[in-house]
Amino acid sequence: MTMTENNRKLASPEAAADVLAGLTDFEQALAFYHQHLAPDTAVNLSVAENVLLYRQSMDKEVFKKIALIPEPNIKYMASAGTPQLRGQVAELLGRAFGRTVSPDDVFGCAGVSSALECIAFGLMRKGAGTPALKPGDEVLIPAPYWQGFNWSFEERPKLKCVPVNLPTEGKDRYRLTLDLIVQAYEARQKAGHRPRLLVLTNPHNPLGVNYDRQLLDEIYAWAMTYTDMHIISDEIYCHSQLDSSSTPFTSAVTLGAYSGFANRIHVVWGFAKDFGLSGFRTGFVVSKNPAVHRVMLGDSDPAEKTHPLPWFTPFDSLKTYVIGELLSAHHDGERYTTYAMKKYPGLLSDSFRAVKGALDQAGIKYVHQDGENSAMFFWLDLTEYLGKRPAPADGQAELLKAEGLDPDEKWLFDYLALKPTEVSLLPGGVMHNPAPGFFRLCFTALPADEVVAAVRRMATALGKLK
Repeated sequence: MTMTENNRKLASPEAAADVLAGLTDFEQALAFYHQHLAPDTAVNLSVAENVLLYRQSMDKEVFKKIALIPEPNIKYMASAGTPQLRGQVAELLGRAFGRTVSPDDVFGCAGVSSALECIAFGLMRKGAGTPALKPGDEVLIPAPYWQGFNWSFEERPKLKCVPVNLPTEGKDRYRLTLDLIVQAYEARQKAGHRPRLLVLTNPHNPLGVNYDRQLLDEIYAWAMTYTDMHIISDEIYCHSQLDSSSTPFTSAVTLGAYSGFANRIHVVWGFAKDFGLSGFRTGFVVSKNPAVHRVMLGDSDPAEKTHPLPWFTPFDSLKTYVIGELLSAHHDGERYTTYAMKKYPGLLSDSFRAVKGALDQAGIKYVHQDGENSAMFFWLDLTEYLGKRPAPADGQAELLKAEGLDPDEKWLFDYLALKPTEVSLLPGGVMHNPAPGFFRLCFTALPADEVVAAVRRMATALGKLK
C-alpha cells in the first residue's frame, strides 16, 4: 500500500475517529491529523516543530552523507547513551550553557518527556538529598505551560501538576515574578498540600521569553533556602535565540545557587527543537543528584536494586548512530553543530521578522515586547474575537474533540482550522492558560513564506467575524 493509499484509508470517517479517539493529547491529535488525514491541504502551526536548519544545511551536510546503518547499530547499546555520545552532548551543552558540563552528569533517553519522568522517579528513591518525593506530591509550573508536563509527571510518577497562573492583563501581563511563585507555594501549604518540584521552562513555551539572570537568581535562592523543593529547568529551546533579544539566555547551571545546591537543580534538553529533530525522540537529563544517577544507570544496592530506567525509553542504537553522525559531521573544517548553531539564530530571526510583519499588517495581536526573545512562537491574543460569529451565522463543524476547552475558544480554533482558512493553532486552554482567547503559533513549523501566507488567510477569516 502506498503512503497516499494509506492516507486515504485513514481518512475514512470511521478509521479517523478510531485513531483520534486514542490520542488524548490535543497537540498530538493535531499532528496526527495533519500528517495523515490532511497532509497536502491544511497548515499546521500548532505543533512546536522546526524545519529551518534541515532545509538550510542539515539534509545536505548530515543526512545525505549517512550510509547504510552499520552492524554495531542494529544491536543493543547502553540505554542512557554510549560514553562517547554523552561526552559529545556534554561538550555541546557546555558551549550553550556557558559552563562546563561533565559527561558523567549527562544521560540520554527517548525524549524530554522521558527525561522528566526519569528525574521524578529518581527523586522518589533514597539518597535524593531531601525527603524523597512520593505520589501525590505537587509540581508547581508557571502557566501557560507545555501540557506534556502533566503526563510526564502524573501518568506514572503520580505527582500532581499545579499551575502558577501568570496575569493575563495589565502592565505585568504574562510576567513571572518570585512573588507569584511564593504565593502559590504558601497557598498550597496552607491548604495542606506539599509542593516538592518547581519546573521552569527557559526560554519559555509558549511565550518564548528568556528569564533574566536576576529573576532566576531570586527564584533559585528562595527555593533552595526556604523550601525543600527541587527545580527542573527545561532548557530545550536554549539555542532558539533571536538576534534582537536583549535578555541573554541564562542556564540554571550558571546560577549562584547551583554551586551550593546542585543536587536539587536538574536540567533537561533534547534535539527536538533547536535542531528540529522532534521525531527522533532524543532527550537528555543533566543532573548531579546521586539518586538520579542510579535510576539512569542502574543500582546494584540490594536494598534498592533497579535496572536502568531508560531501558524502557532508551537512547537506542539507531538514535546513537544518527545523532552520533550529526555530532561528528563537519562543515568547512568546523563541527557541523557549531556551524548550525551559529547559523540558526539568523534563520530564526528572519522567519520571526517575516511573520511578525504579516501579523502586524493584518492587525492580529500578540504578546511580545521589543527586545524580548520569542524562541519559536507567537502567543496570539485573539480575545477580541471570542463569542463572535460571521454574518450570516452558520453552524460550525468540529475538527477535533477537546474536553475542558472554553467553548468560544474551541469554536474559534475550529473556525480557523477548517476550510477555507485551514490553519491550525494550539488553543491556550490546552496549555493551561488561565484565560480563553490566546493561541500558540509556531513560526518555524514551515518556511516563512508559507507561514506568512497562512497568517494572511487567518486575517481574512478573522475580518469576517463581527
